[in-house]
Amino acid sequence: MNDQSAGWSPDSDGDEDDDRPLRSSLERALMERARRAAERAREKPPRPYLQHALALAAALGLVLLLALGFDAFITSMQRVMRMMDEQEQKQQQEQKARPKPAPDPKDPMPAYVVPEK
Repeated sequence: MNDQSAGWSPDSDGDEDDDRPLRSSLERALMERARRAAERAREKPPRPYLQHALALAAALGLVLLLALGFDAFITSMQRVMRMMDEQEQKQQQEQKARPKPAPDPKDPMPAYVVPEK
């Protein structure tokens, strides 16, 4: 197989006959290098199974860590919400237990009053 992609051939008649040995040796060296590269390309490199296993374990560990962190965050938010609800219920109970102060007779009277339930 002769690759003539450079645009010249060793058999062509040219004005530069003095460069012919240099070009042909360079061409042989490049062809040899290409042949060796093609042979190496056919061989499959050994697969790094240990590296893939460690990467998989690290990815699973990261996903597990994120899931546990999210679970802890949601749990703490539920506790805070529960504490806020309990505090609000206590305030409502205290307001119901406390008698309403009598309105001052000098205060202006509203146009209408919304009845309490």
